[in-house]
Amino acid sequence: MNSRCDVSKESDAKDDFVFECDRTFCPPEKLEHCPLLQLGLRQPRGDENLTHRLDNGLQSLKRTLKCPRSYKALFVDAAGTLIEASQSTQQVYHEIGLKYGVKLSEDEIAAKYKAAYGHPWCRFRMRYEDDGRLYWQRIVQEATGCKDPGLLEDLYQYYTTDKAWHIGDPDAEKALKAIRNAGIKVAVVSNFDTRLRPLMKLLGCYDWFDSIVVSAEVGVEKPNPEIFLIACKELGVKPEQVLHVGNDKTNDLVGATEAGCDSLLWGVEVVNFTEVAKKLGIKV
Repeated sequence: MNSRCDVSKESDAKDDFVFECDRTFCPPEKLEHCPLLQLGLRQPRGDENLTHRLDNGLQSLKRTLKCPRSYKALFVDAAGTLIEASQSTQQVYHEIGLKYGVKLSEDEIAAKYKAAYGHPWCRFRMRYEDDGRLYWQRIVQEATGCKDPGLLEDLYQYYTTDKAWHIGDPDAEKALKAIRNAGIKVAVVSNFDTRLRPLMKLLGCYDWFDSIVVSAEVGVEKPNPEIFLIACKELGVKPEQVLHVGNDKTNDLVGATEAGCDSLLWGVEVVNFTEVAKKLGIKV
């Protein structure tokens, strides 16, 4: 649920990418076959592993963007794609934290939150198990320096309200309805705790989808390809018949690619669901 924080987890694209191919990924004798060069894509600097993992999906992505295949399903990420936080995390933590004696500024909270969110979690546990409180307890304590359980509870309850979230694309319902009317099944595939379903009902978007797959409910989270395969099984489709849209390069692009699905990066390759529909060859 990465997008709950308004703090940038990725620097500007101009700084993150270089146009040249990484020679460790494409040896000189294979440069002419390099998909990065053929597609004119930029490669993440210093992340050869991510580039290698994405390579298998580059050609299918090229087909998707230039000539939409006959997809049978669309998967959509939740936080940061379908729904967005209405206030930055540092602002919320600061305002509610004042009640519990938190003296940190919003900038200080932002830096500590980013560091806490980036720390490895337990190797044998998901971040969002059940209601996710165990994970958020650590995040809140590290971001604010406050161990008062009341702060965690106030913040936790705040993020169950429609004050905390909103539908990012005002035309999402119209576009998703057009996609479903065209015979394409639509599902949410999200790393989230058990608050997601009631939250979607509160925001009025629960019935827009044929299926909702939540990591806390199925016991596996992105980028593990298994969560995408679970969604495929629920909708009765094959991975190659699926297009996934999400805002996280690793969780959404790498995860979907390893599951055998095509993918689009929300906020970069598409910025609203009307554009997603267009990629599917559907007019809204």
